[in-house]
Amino acid sequence: MKKKKLFLFVFVGLIFVFFCGGEPVAAAWQTLTGSEILIREGEVITGDLWVMGNGVKIAGQVKGDLLIFADDLEVSGKVDGDLLGVTGRTVISGVVTGDVRGLSAFMQIDGVVGGNLSAAGTQLVVGPQSKVGSLLSWYTATRLSGEIAGSALAKGNIFSLDGKVGGDLEVGAKQIVAGKNAVVNGDFIYPAGAEPVLMPGAHVGGQRRTAAQMAGSAMTGVKGIWFLGSLLMGLLWLLFFPRRWKEILSTGFVWSRVIGFGFVGFFFLPVMAVLAMLTLVGLPLGIGLFLLFLILMFFGELPVYLLAGRWFCRLFRKTSRLHPAFLFLVGGFVFTFLKLIPVLGFYLALGGRILGNGLLLTYLFWREKPGKVLPLQV
Repeated sequence: MKKKKLFLFVFVGLIFVFFCGGEPVAAAWQTLTGSEILIREGEVITGDLWVMGNGVKIAGQVKGDLLIFADDLEVSGKVDGDLLGVTGRTVISGVVTGDVRGLSAFMQIDGVVGGNLSAAGTQLVVGPQSKVGSLLSWYTATRLSGEIAGSALAKGNIFSLDGKVGGDLEVGAKQIVAGKNAVVNGDFIYPAGAEPVLMPGAHVGGQRRTAAQMAGSAMTGVKGIWFLGSLLMGLLWLLFFPRRWKEILSTGFVWSRVIGFGFVGFFFLPVMAVLAMLTLVGLPLGIGLFLLFLILMFFGELPVYLLAGRWFCRLFRKTSRLHPAFLFLVGGFVFTFLKLIPVLGFYLALGGRILGNGLLLTYLFWREKPGKVLPLQV
């Protein structure tokens, strides 16, 4: 149990330290785990809090950042900081003074989010009494009836607005409807080919225009092909060499060494390869280091996919034994989906790459007697 918590703290804590930073860390993260977790009205928790459970209700106050992994989250109290994490369902009727960032299949905002709301999932509802600083979302269906103080960017298939957007509104959806109470103080931007429906009474203060075709669309396609290719290679590796995967995940690792190797592989290995190739004697070494760097580029995140899939299934209390290939696929898509979250996704990708590179390099160049085997099946 301690090793699982250690992994989560290393993998997640290392990433979120960039967001929770800005002030010296006064105390370690406090943790709450269990099936049903309740912070009662009037109860105050001082400091950053990490919560993991099935049902979580925050009716009191958290004076710090809240890191959450749960099936169901309800916030009717106050969070004096950022709310970050992964949930199945999220309802915020209270106050979050900072940012709300994460992955939530269903999210409903009926309260106040002082900072930026950055999330992805299936359905987003911003209620009529809600107030949000700014919005960056990727949901299949989005309904905005409250107030967005700044700008809003919403991606998905269905979008409806019956509230107020203080800045520009950019929508990447096929069906766009602005109701009679809709107000956009800035520009209203939508995809070329889409025909927004503006009901009588809807007001747009700026221009109505289509979004310019982005040159990055080709890069998005390349990234998609790269992801599917690496996923296929990882599955083949997993199916044909299952022992190697077990060895990678069961060797008695020193996590500081893993993270250190990960930094070396990500930041210093290409530099070392170039410097070696600049000398005639070091040319073979430089080529070898460059090939090793290419291997890390292709396979570096694969161990993280498997770990993320195993953790994700355990998070939702899936007790049946699942095949490692299924865990690998689940982890790959979950981790990749998380990387789509603005800003947060960058640090997730960086942390995953460093951790994965470290696992592979430690396995290849620091052989030790295997410790306790961590089963690949849930």
